[in-house]
Order: sequence, then structure tokens, then C-alpha cells
Amino acid sequence: MCKVGDIILVDNYKHGDKVLNRHSFVVLNTDKDEIQGLEYDFVCNVMSSFHSEAHKKKKMNYPGNYRVNPGDVDVRDGNDREGYIKAEQFYYFKRDSIDYTVIGTMDPEFFAELVNFIENLDIDIVHVVDNL
Repeated sequence: MCKVGDIILVDNYKHGDKVLNRHSFVVLNTDKDEIQGLEYDFVCNVMSSFHSEAHKKKKMNYPGNYRVNPGDVDVRDGNDREGYIKAEQFYYFKRDSIDYTVIGTMDPEFFAELVNFIENLDIDIVHVVDNL
């Protein structure tokens, strides 16, 4: 069972026509609800690591990406790499149709800053319902 602020590793998930595997997400909300007539159990943002300084510069030019430093998270067997959260992409999941493992948590202060960043985004949120 995951809770708000947890970092989970999802085994397989969909984004459009693509099936992707083994990716980290931060849990934003665990209130059951509906979107577009589909029920969901929790909402997440995808997390990624930077591969190089050039990759970091490119990714941080996107207004919806939020930087994550290793000290902002506590991840079991973490890789201590800098990364980012795609804050403008909300992934909706149902617990019974996805395999995931809780691998860590976000620092509560950092998580509050992330939520504030999301609330103040001046771009549209992308609602990814492909996993429902």
C-alpha cells in the first residue's frame, strides 16, 4: 500500500501506445475518485534521472519539470543521482491492475514544495489515464 509522498517503482505502465517498464513515480494523491468516467486509486508524477550535464540542461528548460537532488528523497538502494519530476503529467492508477513496490519517500518539506510548484504551474496538466 502506498501513501502520499512515497516513491514507487512501477513494473509496467502505459503512456499512449507505449508500454514502459520499471520506472519511479512519486505518489501525489491516494483518494479514490473518477476521471473521464474511469475509477482510480492513486495519482503520481513520473521521476527520471539526468544522464549528463547536457541532458540536465535540456530537461530543466521544460517549465513542468521539477529538479530533485539526492537529499530530497530517501530511496532504498538509491542511485544518488540528480533528477527531475515531470510535474505537469498526472498518471492515474488502479491498485489491482498495476504492479509496484514502495522504494522510498520524499522529504516532507520537499514534497510540500513540489505540491506548491504544481499548484502554481502556468501550463496545462496532462492527465494520463492509459493505465485505468
